[in-house]
Amino acid sequence: MQSEFLAGSFSEVGVTGCENANQPGVSFLAFDPEEELLWASTFEGRVCSYYGPNLEKYTSFLAHTDPVRQLLPLQAGVVSISPSELRMTARTGLRCFSHKDTTKLNELQCIVGGQDVSKILIGCQDNKLVTFDMSQVSITQEETIEASPTVLRQSETFTCVGTATGDLILLDPTSLKQQYRIHQHPAAVTDMVVAGHYIATCSYSINVFNQLAGDERLAVYDVRALRPLCPLSTMCQPMILRHVPSMGSTLLVVSQAGEFQFIHVGGLVTPATMCLHQVNTQGLPCCAADVSPSGQFLAFGDSTGLIHNWSSAESTDEDIVLNPYSHPSLFPDQVEPAPYMDFDDPELGAPLSAAPLTIIPSGSKLLSDWPALNSRYVLRQPEPIPSDILDNMKMVQFVGYAPKPTGLHRNQCPYQLSKYHNSSKKTEPESPMMRVDNPLSVVPKPYRRVEIKYSKLGVEGFDFQHYNKTSFAGLEIHIPNAYCNAMLQVLYFLEPVCCSLRSHKCSREFCLSCELNFLFRMLEQCQGGHCQASNFLRTFRTLREASALGLVMSDLKCQMDLGKIIQQWTSFVLQQLHQETLSSKSSNAASSPATSVIQDMFSTDVEIESVCRCGKQISRAASEMNFPLIYPSSPSPLQTVSFAALIQQSLCRKQHTHMWCDECARYRPAKEKRRIVSLPRTLCLTCQVEYDEARRFWAALNGALPLSLSMQIKEEGLIVLEEAYSSDQDVCSSTPKESAVFDLVSVVGHVIDSTIDNSASDESNDNLVAHIRVGPSYHLRKEDKSSTRWYLFNDFAVQPISQVEAASIDNRWFTPCVLMYSQRGVNSLFSEDALKVVYQLDSTVLTSDRLHRTASNVTQSPLTFTPLQIHEGFPCRGDIIAIDAEFVTLNQEEAELHSDGTHLTVKPSQLSVARVSVVRGEGMLEGTPFIDDYISTSEQVVDYLTRFSGIKPGDLDAHMSSKHLTTLKETYLKLLYLVDTGVSFVGHGLKKDFRVINIKVPANQVLDTVELFHLPNHRFVSLKFLAWFLLGMTIQGGSHDSVEDARTALMLYRKYQQLVARGDLASQLRELYDAGREHQWKIPGQ
Repeated sequence: MQSEFLAGSFSEVGVTGCENANQPGVSFLAFDPEEELLWASTFEGRVCSYYGPNLEKYTSFLAHTDPVRQLLPLQAGVVSISPSELRMTARTGLRCFSHKDTTKLNELQCIVGGQDVSKILIGCQDNKLVTFDMSQVSITQEETIEASPTVLRQSETFTCVGTATGDLILLDPTSLKQQYRIHQHPAAVTDMVVAGHYIATCSYSINVFNQLAGDERLAVYDVRALRPLCPLSTMCQPMILRHVPSMGSTLLVVSQAGEFQFIHVGGLVTPATMCLHQVNTQGLPCCAADVSPSGQFLAFGDSTGLIHNWSSAESTDEDIVLNPYSHPSLFPDQVEPAPYMDFDDPELGAPLSAAPLTIIPSGSKLLSDWPALNSRYVLRQPEPIPSDILDNMKMVQFVGYAPKPTGLHRNQCPYQLSKYHNSSKKTEPESPMMRVDNPLSVVPKPYRRVEIKYSKLGVEGFDFQHYNKTSFAGLEIHIPNAYCNAMLQVLYFLEPVCCSLRSHKCSREFCLSCELNFLFRMLEQCQGGHCQASNFLRTFRTLREASALGLVMSDLKCQMDLGKIIQQWTSFVLQQLHQETLSSKSSNAASSPATSVIQDMFSTDVEIESVCRCGKQISRAASEMNFPLIYPSSPSPLQTVSFAALIQQSLCRKQHTHMWCDECARYRPAKEKRRIVSLPRTLCLTCQVEYDEARRFWAALNGALPLSLSMQIKEEGLIVLEEAYSSDQDVCSSTPKESAVFDLVSVVGHVIDSTIDNSASDESNDNLVAHIRVGPSYHLRKEDKSSTRWYLFNDFAVQPISQVEAASIDNRWFTPCVLMYSQRGVNSLFSEDALKVVYQLDSTVLTSDRLHRTASNVTQSPLTFTPLQIHEGFPCRGDIIAIDAEFVTLNQEEAELHSDGTHLTVKPSQLSVARVSVVRGEGMLEGTPFIDDYISTSEQVVDYLTRFSGIKPGDLDAHMSSKHLTTLKETYLKLLYLVDTGVSFVGHGLKKDFRVINIKVPANQVLDTVELFHLPNHRFVSLKFLAWFLLGMTIQGGSHDSVEDARTALMLYRKYQQLVARGDLASQLRELYDAGREHQWKIPGQ
């Protein structure tokens, strides 16, 4: 355990929702010293316990009507205190006793166990200490001290009291008489810990603004020598202190912001004490923390009711325990479930109607005759209107008119009953590479996880067209962190966001907005087909903030909760895009206040009001981009909460938090509520479906989302929400910030096939999909017709769906994660300039090279290219240039070798572009390169492929390289300029080169020699063999050189033009293949 601790191996292993009814927030955490339990309390007076390292719910009960201030697990049970009540409860949840005495027990603050196991010591706010005998349920002793106690701890020789005045008072444990008093801090002591003969305290201090803030120093007192020691400096503002039992004098220091570190009370500095960890509290306060008796687990509670569990080892190991010397816990007897019988089981042999009914006495009712409270009248969903009717419909006021299609009867709407009995009906023919057919799966095939089956040609041999017959492109899945494909598609189909990002331009090396610009450009150019977000994900992996939030996966096989992580990804990326586009605008136009389209699209102005218990109010303005849904904790089985009411509760949520009160002169609980000031143009909702409350709500929602919502701001910031219909007109208002109708535009959901057991496999079978409403402008650009339709985006599988299916929620396999509602006619709220793409590159990108090197002691090698000069002109439309690229491997290929000798690629190697060379194809300097860039990379390279690429270790390192080193973005912009100019690219195997570079080049601009010198139904010929046979040259003798390969491809193209002009191409190709078969496609003599 000590080696693991010193290695700093603590990491978050799970998050558990603490059960609460109305007011979320964990007020206290305590590990049980007797059993394998963790106790938690809330601000509403509820106490819960969780069993084992997986924190399985054990008991839960309402102990008090006021917030619980402290828990004390003892041998006989757990003691809890509220401001006015003391209670002891057995671990099974049964109450042992409760005690109220307003005269002697008023404003209880803290408790601690005494030397006598039957007695506890209670600190009250009125400068009073009370000894309480639990066996007699009475007060046996009272003592008054000089200040109000805030923390109580017990050492071997003293009872230690931390006070509101910042003093440390040492009392005699028996008589409670004061022995020593030490002034430790200028403000109240917030926490205290006893580690051997050391006492450490934390408190507030006065900052430079003459305000109280968390003191970054811990006061340490030596009880054995009765003298204070040097204060300990921390990297955070400590609010909670805990002793790590297995590490001697090591303390856990936790701040209100969720930061924590380990520190040695003697000042010993180790690698572990220099690490600062962050609990993912989503920016909310961390209210409680504790360390397990084994020292292997840490628990942190935040103000939303979440318990974050951190461990120093894998939680799946059977040897991991919370308490190494625990007693067995008591569990209820297991009830054998009744056997399941299917009504439609053919083995029953007869229909249910054949079973005789029991004679029912007169006046009695059948069991199936349910009362109205237990049943609900549900109308059958009508069939969706065919798309050909919607495309030809003309609106007159609020009535639509369209020609009647042939074969459709007037005033009749037939139902296809078979569709309701089989929700996984096949909608397209299967292929050998289709999804795995599991007859027990409840997931329809279009929603199942799609996999790329690799052939000997790699990904080129895969039939992507089978999965996508639409005009919109899908995104490939074989790249790490491709779980965000669904949200990338959502951002692309939000037209103001798409136009803004496609117009973004900056000079930063790693910019998500620039990479989304390039990705959206490819999605726009593709007529169906598929793209990959490799460059965007490469930039995403370099962001330290994304790694700190756990959004970066190192491997495709990482087991993670996709539903939870896509919600965190959405919040992070929206904020990141806002900052990037905001800084870009502020640098371009310093005179006007800078705003971003992300802010204009998603931002909601709110006013947050915090009220202390003393009545002091503090208000502040804030802006939020997305709202997490807040669910009712324990709804009655008969209670139904509408979706509109849920959103209203989430927008104007109320919660308990902590705040510093100047009136009370200390840190106190407070009530916080939000008021909406203005409505967003697009309402982004994260569903928080990882909690039991969310699952109960979606199970009771009757399986459908409202397609439209009417929202209006009333007085005092209250929101009025109600479901609307698609035909409703906008709510009349002076501004859309006060009232509007919101239409559902996208649903990102988590698909989990519960019928497949993945426990024995490293790979998960779940995936994320998106239902997206594609607007008329996208159809107009792709299909030359204006229409609005819903589509299902399942990575590279895309297909149209009905509006009813888009809003349907099947709780057996589909869990909603991110919902977006946009104001009706949201595009009209933006100016015409905001909906135009303004992005044009000029020729300066070819000449403004910046060396990306940081080493000052490395000599720059001579340039291997001649830059373009103004007098020779820049490439124009139709000009010929030759290109070649070299790559390195970031991840090795994973393959399976079957018993019959066949080779199956499970995961291809991940390539990264390392060198790009572009050669002039015309003019006086024909064959001379004008681009020869080595691409700097900060990622780990597992294979430089020196034999095939010519790249050596150190060539791509900014600290060591002597090459002409640039960034991928700079080289990408050069190629993008050449593509936009309309030049023709000559090369060999350009399809693979452009795929790894992740750039889309029109087919009429590509002259690939591997295709020019190829006979149908025959193998492709290598560049080396073509150069030997057609040009009489021997190339690639030692290793590949991209300049040499590009120049050779240019010479082959000139040879091709000569053969076509003479009419000898066909005969020359036959001779080429004859020579290849004769020499087995190898150069003679090599």
